Amino acid sequence: MHFRNRENPQKLNSHSTEEVASLTGLCEGERGVLTHSECGFGLVRRLAEMGLTPGVEVKIVRKCPFRGPIEVEVRGVTLALGYGVASKVFIRRLKADANG
Repeated sequence: MHFRNRENPQKLNSHSTEEVASLTGLCEGERGVLTHSECGFGLVRRLAEMGLTPGVEVKIVRKCPFRGPIEVEVRGVTLALGYGVASKVFIRRLKADANG
């Protein structure tokens, strides 16, 4: 995970070549791999303690309406993240499998 304003701006644009979106931009049932988080050290540590580290697969279980919490499945555990926190976590979408 990287911290905002601590890297070269051109380096940050490298994420735009991939299809990267925040957790709030995904629909229920979509999966992705966590790429980075744009937040402070305290929140990065809190997310890491919950298992949200770069490279981990995340699945959107449920999205509540009106900017409510977002329920995600990570490492076999279901977590509820507030909309503000979820908007700072970015993932690269995985292609849907034909089998499931």
